Amino acid sequence: MIGCVVLNYNDYKTTTDFVLRVKEMKSIDLIVVVDNYSTDDSFHQLQSLESEKVHVIQSSKNGGYGYGNNVGIEYLKGKVDYILIANPDVEFEESVVLKMVQAFDLDTAIVAPLTLQPDKTRQLPEAWMVPTLKDYFLFSSKVLNKKLRPMWYSKDYLEKGVVEVDCVQGSFFMIKEEVLPDKLYDENIFLFFEESCIGKYFKDRKLKTKLLIDETYIHNHSISINKSFGSEVQKRKITLDSFYTYFKDYYTLNPILLWFMRVYKRVIYIENYMILKTLYK
Repeated sequence: MIGCVVLNYNDYKTTTDFVLRVKEMKSIDLIVVVDNYSTDDSFHQLQSLESEKVHVIQSSKNGGYGYGNNVGIEYLKGKVDYILIANPDVEFEESVVLKMVQAFDLDTAIVAPLTLQPDKTRQLPEAWMVPTLKDYFLFSSKVLNKKLRPMWYSKDYLEKGVVEVDCVQGSFFMIKEEVLPDKLYDENIFLFFEESCIGKYFKDRKLKTKLLIDETYIHNHSISINKSFGSEVQKRKITLDSFYTYFKDYYTLNPILLWFMRVYKRVIYIENYMILKTLYK
């Protein structure tokens, strides 16, 4: 059986459209809609979707993206064999879901199709390697990240077929229920960089993550994210904070190095701010 978790926060219209499409797919047996303690009328509006196949629940607080998805995953544990994690602003065909299930074997934990933008071009990066310490200094800088592309796989490697990777885009993927940890998402990270934490968890346990290059879905970023200077600066700050938390929590680093990383983060934030200010004049 396949279950699907979709997280809502103050955007019940997009979530409703998603549920109305997906509930028609026969391969998906159960959909759990998690309202992440919205501040609008979302929970009340979403309750109209309730059915035998669609269950609507609400988290006890807005603890972030990972926290909300953990609530939905916990609800599905023991009820299904595979769990789809889907943002409400994604579009996919049922055939993709079936191909994802077929790609699992004994030592595969996660399967994801290729992410496309609304114009049908690839969303970059398609997948990436588990970050190491040098990547903290390269990825955090927008200049160095653009020039060096740390953590990225080569274009040839991601050309076609089924490839093994460390981390995939978190907007739409499938996980095998039996390999789930107590909590899939690190709730110390409010938003962004959850995928790298998940990728490291399974890589450390020698479980595979697969990317299906020939199967695709569309991620409509603009529906749920307001692209303005203010929002882009805020998103970048959250990303840098989450990246630092990843290294602090997942690696054994000495206090002096952690102090230097915090200082570097503050300096890099200024660089990021100035670049974004130029882009959003």
